[in-house]
Amino acid sequence: MNAPEQTALERTEWQLASAQRSRLYGWFSALYALEVSEETFRTHFANGRFAPFAGLGELGLSAELNRLDTAIASLRALPLPRLELAADYAQLFLLDAKTGALPYASAYEGEGTASPLYGAAEARMREFLAAHELAIEPGFREPADHLAVPLAFMADLAERDASGEDIAAAAKGQADFLRAALLGWLPRFAERCRQARPQFDFYPALAMLLLGFVRADLAFLDDVAASAHAVP
Repeated sequence: MNAPEQTALERTEWQLASAQRSRLYGWFSALYALEVSEETFRTHFANGRFAPFAGLGELGLSAELNRLDTAIASLRALPLPRLELAADYAQLFLLDAKTGALPYASAYEGEGTASPLYGAAEARMREFLAAHELAIEPGFREPADHLAVPLAFMADLAERDASGEDIAAAAKGQADFLRAALLGWLPRFAERCRQARPQFDFYPALAMLLLGFVRADLAFLDDVAASAHAVP
């Protein structure tokens, strides 16, 4: 295989991977932005699993995916599963840090302060958005460091970078963002989801699957950044 053929093949693979990654980040963002709707539960929680995540086992996340599937199966056995899930969402993400798992980066950077929200992490996320000429949708009335925002940002970034010329630079930029905006606090958020002990395991299982996905994606991006221009 000559160099032009290798470059074309890598670009096609990058575009495909970017599209898949964008969809996954988008779904994770949606699941944290709002309670699961009746329509989403009906159309995407099929046969005891969340359909858009079905392929994540191929990333070495079979245990995390199976845990989430088990949690969904237990919900589906209830008369009003969507309402039970909404109650857990409220307990974890809409109340307070002592009884839940606040989905804001500032809440973890600023532990021990009287008002941890709207801290440095929130300002950094606004800078990321401004640098890419993006803004939070007016209807989403949350700080910029709400977990749904960096996940949506990654979905947008993966889609934008899919057709760029410099794959290595795009991969490095995305990896740098994951380190700066997510991985510094996501493990503690996942642990708080566990410690809060909601009635059902869906959100603790989702947090662990997200953490595993972000770590796997970071490894993928680091590998692409290091090898995108390598020629055999």
